[in-house]
Amino acid sequence: MRKICAVTANRADFSRIETMLEAIKTHPDLQLQLVVMGSHLLEITGLTIQEIEKKGFTIDRTLYMEVAGNNPTTMTKSVGLAIVELSTIFDQLKPDIVLVPVDRFESLAMGVTAAMMNIHVAHTQGGEITGTIDESIRHALTKLSHLHFASTEQSRERIIKMGEIPETVFNIGCPGTDLLLRAPRLDQTTTFERLNTEVIKVKEKYDPDKPYLLVLQHPVTTEFDDIEKQIVELLEALRQFANYQIIMLWPNIDAGAERISKIIRHYLTFTELADDRIKIVKHIPGEIFVNLMRHTLCLVGNSSSGIREAGYFGTPVVNIGSRQTGRERGKNVVDAGYNKEAIIQAITQQINHGKYPVERLYGDGTAGKQFADICASIPLPHIQKRITY
Repeated sequence: MRKICAVTANRADFSRIETMLEAIKTHPDLQLQLVVMGSHLLEITGLTIQEIEKKGFTIDRTLYMEVAGNNPTTMTKSVGLAIVELSTIFDQLKPDIVLVPVDRFESLAMGVTAAMMNIHVAHTQGGEITGTIDESIRHALTKLSHLHFASTEQSRERIIKMGEIPETVFNIGCPGTDLLLRAPRLDQTTTFERLNTEVIKVKEKYDPDKPYLLVLQHPVTTEFDDIEKQIVELLEALRQFANYQIIMLWPNIDAGAERISKIIRHYLTFTELADDRIKIVKHIPGEIFVNLMRHTLCLVGNSSSGIREAGYFGTPVVNIGSRQTGRERGKNVVDAGYNKEAIIQAITQQINHGKYPVERLYGDGTAGKQFADICASIPLPHIQKRITY
């Protein structure tokens, strides 16, 4: 029986591997080991480890790795700390394969540690093109990995062009799509009832009958010095849409998130946004978030959710800045720069357009099962990789 050790560090990467974990857990020839670390353990990001436990997963190890400061220096130190701690955990668990998700700085620590300990690395979502430091981390993880699970055929082809053995590269679609397609379809009223009951803890609740914008803006680490200006431009643009409610998630914990959070707090206290139209939410459970994305007038920001998932509902998206540059997307996505007027124009255009035809670019909902079946049956390649030049 092969032992698959999956490591998750935040709400975003967990949604990208959840169905993989389920499939590993129920496969007769696989044993799941689960390591939970990073922002899952932090109050400021919603203590999402509790949601993992509620889903019935047994957590084998937890790991605190976040160095305070929220800047490029502390983010880099966090990677180093994670490598130190993960080496002990992998030595104790002795997995056959380590599942490394996506392209974040925490993922780099997972891949480096496993590869240097002569453990086979299975990487998801390689071969994609985006902006920020994630672009470099993603391709570095491809070169550290032995098994590759791409989300699109174009991505699979890029991985092979990078010198990886074709027999180890699979297009299984995105596991996040699995969750998307099986989520119960809720009408807007029911979605807001659950949001107000399960998530919004303050007295003022959202009105289920009013239209709304869904906003997710994360820092771009390679543009660290411009982060404050970028979020101000977005918030100034949102002030022009006073007729709509605004649901905004806190940013992830990349370098610069604290700057974004401080500016958001200022705007909610001292500007016209200081009313019950906008609330900042630490975390929204998956079923509720999917349906919020289904019903919103427009998803605004730079999250990959706008690129990968929103197209399955035809939801209009305004993608801001460089974070998702080059990533495959549907016709429902309009790009805007870090400029108030450009953002206003793009949001207005998307609201006026309304729903787009559904496009399914990132799989058919079977990625988790495909992953488990492949990991259970494939002859593991030699730990010393052979790269085609």
